[in-house]
Amino acid sequence: MHLKHCFPSIQKQNFCVFLVGCFAFIPILFSSRTLTAQTLNIKKQNCHLSKEDTATIDKIARYEAAFYNAVFETAKNDSLNINIYVFGRKADFKETPDGENALHVSGDGYYWEKTGAVYLLKTDHVNEALLHEISHVFLHYNFNQPPKWFDEGLATYFGSLIVEDKQIFYTPVVGRIERIKELVSNRSLNLEDFLNNNNRNWGDDINRITDKYTVAYSIIYFLVKTNLNLVKQLADGLKAGKASSTVLAECFGSMGNFESRFSGFYKQQN
Repeated sequence: MHLKHCFPSIQKQNFCVFLVGCFAFIPILFSSRTLTAQTLNIKKQNCHLSKEDTATIDKIARYEAAFYNAVFETAKNDSLNINIYVFGRKADFKETPDGENALHVSGDGYYWEKTGAVYLLKTDHVNEALLHEISHVFLHYNFNQPPKWFDEGLATYFGSLIVEDKQIFYTPVVGRIERIKELVSNRSLNLEDFLNNNNRNWGDDINRITDKYTVAYSIIYFLVKTNLNLVKQLADGLKAGKASSTVLAECFGSMGNFESRFSGFYKQQN
């Protein structure tokens, strides 16, 4: 689910075609061929999508397909059918399978695992919501029942991208980073506990939910900034059935080293 947030001062940094030239852990799978567009079934209700809107949706889908192809060493995401429902009115969105709950926690979009579809309320945040929710579609297509933190961390990371003209920009979410710095500083963040007790239900307390999204995002952001290969190593380990803390301990030598590196990284963020 994509939650609207009020985190100001995002910093725009130009990405190349695919996350700084496509995540370096794998050769660019699409470098020698034309990307095959997914089948996007876009269904609108009481709203209008321009040609530019539709082109943006297609661009986002192809971009994320390339990412997940690289992570899972496949090309199957290029032919994935994606159903996207876009609503112009809250009343209509509320009538969707989980629309009322999404609105309750200030969400303007969600992925419904039972149908594999994305439901969006057309707002000023629609691109951010779409980037977030389509990540869920692709991850669940490649990985049955991923840990919620990994699922939401990747989706929130993707939600921080900006689609502008023919480029996609990376936008560190300063508010989330500042919140993590605060949690690290007052020593109220226990990463091993967060990872080991990460069930699918994050409750309905908006402040606690927001913090969980922030922690999940901060782990993905830290891994990307540390070594892009770590994202793939983590995905491989999780898909093999290993616990999140086990995979991260293997990547960093121990869980203690991971937590130390994580804390040190955020203490240095300006």
